[in-house]
Amino acid sequence: MQLTDISVLETVSGWLTERRQVWLCTVVSTYGSAPRPIGALFATDGKSRAGSISGGCLEEAFLKMINQGEFTAPACLFDYGKHHNEEGSVFELPCGGTIRLLIEKLEPSQESINQMSVWYKAEQSSRSYCRRVNLMSGLSRIEPEDLSSNQAVLVEGNLVSLHYSQAWSVLLLGISLVSQHVAQLARLAGYTVKICDIRKELAGDWEYTSGSGGVDVSWQSPDQFVEQNVNSCSVVLALAHDPRVDDLGLMAAFESDAFYIGAMGSKRTTATRIERLKRIGEYSEQDISRLHAPIGLDIGSKTPVEIAISIMAEVIAKRNGIKLAKSGV
Repeated sequence: MQLTDISVLETVSGWLTERRQVWLCTVVSTYGSAPRPIGALFATDGKSRAGSISGGCLEEAFLKMINQGEFTAPACLFDYGKHHNEEGSVFELPCGGTIRLLIEKLEPSQESINQMSVWYKAEQSSRSYCRRVNLMSGLSRIEPEDLSSNQAVLVEGNLVSLHYSQAWSVLLLGISLVSQHVAQLARLAGYTVKICDIRKELAGDWEYTSGSGGVDVSWQSPDQFVEQNVNSCSVVLALAHDPRVDDLGLMAAFESDAFYIGAMGSKRTTATRIERLKRIGEYSEQDISRLHAPIGLDIGSKTPVEIAISIMAEVIAKRNGIKLAKSGV
């Protein structure tokens, strides 16, 4: 789930607390081109809105239908592209695709508030889970993920099961401006983010704290940090430009099943780092081959934010199985 969708859960909880009725839409399937992925969220109280399920056209049409008295059931499935307007023509997204939505009408009750709270906590846990919605009653429940299921959404009679896989995480080694921008981009892209450093004298340089909507620094040894947080869905990024931070964290990452391991630096810095890791850690060429360095795609990046964009672009490309040109940042 992306950061923008998580914010929808927070907004919906706030509206329910304010005694507002809420319509919550979840994308459950798409056909053809569609601007938002399965699981994307949109919510409205009939006037205000949060999140997105299209480029804007569908949200407007949905609000119009609500104001016309539609979607009164506790929950339903709605195929946008198979219903008709007053002239009898089929609605389609501008990109030519169609989309299926799970629409839940949430009453401003304590039960609805509790259900949203449980969902939010499940998402914050970063673990796999399943959300099941009863179309007749509108009630939902959160359950541990059924690892035997390979479908993101399953509809069985009046029960809709939405499967949310373990969250992808970005583990940052070292405070820097690049780290700050990477953290912001990664969270917007749906990754959970954690950062560590041992250089407490740099604490004042980290502005993207939890107080400003970001993440707080874990002041601990990088190897312990990686060991405690890494899994097969983890991205480990060494961005300190300091061997005391980068090398320890990278060595711990090599011992793990991390999905992606990357380090920032020039080609010369990278060569020196690799020589050092081989000598100190006694790593083989196969071990070293897991290291993406110099990190980032070749987009001519110079500034910290441009470097961060190139880094996250490479991470996303790797996750999507796409091979692109390398950079030398």
